[in-house]
Amino acid sequence: MESIKIKKSEEGIDQLLEWAVFVNLDGKIDLELILLKGHLFLETILGTILKRNNVSNIANYSFHRKITALEIIKVEDELRKKFIISSLKEINRLRNKVAHEFTFDIANGEFEAWALNILDNLKGRKFSKYTFRTKIIHSFSLLTKNMLEMKSITFSI
Repeated sequence: MESIKIKKSEEGIDQLLEWAVFVNLDGKIDLELILLKGHLFLETILGTILKRNNVSNIANYSFHRKITALEIIKVEDELRKKFIISSLKEINRLRNKVAHEFTFDIANGEFEAWALNILDNLKGRKFSKYTFRTKIIHSFSLLTKNMLEMKSITFSI
C-alpha cells in the first residue's frame, strides 16, 4: 500500500513539473533565454530521474555526464529513451553553440527543428495554441513529461 501512495505522489509531482516548465518558459520571449532556461529545467529533471534510480554524487555532473548516466538505466520503453537521449544531446549542442559561439544565430532553424521533432514524436498536453515560440516551449514540457514517465527496470554501473 505504501508504494502505491509513493507512486501516486510522484505522478502528481511529475504533472506539476511538466506544467511548471511550460509556465516558467511561457513568460519568456527571447529564444536564447528560452533555450538557456529550458536547458536548466531539463538538467534539473535529469537529476531527479537519476536520484530516483539511486545514482549518487551527481551534484558535479555536467549535463552530458547526466545524459551518459541516463543511458545506462534500463527502462521499459528503450525506443522512447533513445529518442529522449538524442533530443537531450541535441539541445545540449544548441545550448553550447549559444553559450560559446558569438556568431551562432538561434533563429537559423535548428532550434525549431528540434522542437518540431519532439512535438511529432512524443505525447503530452498542449497548454496553449501553437505559435513559433510556444511550439518550442511546449517541446520542453513534453520532453520533461516523457522523461519523467520512463519506468526503469534495473540500474547498474
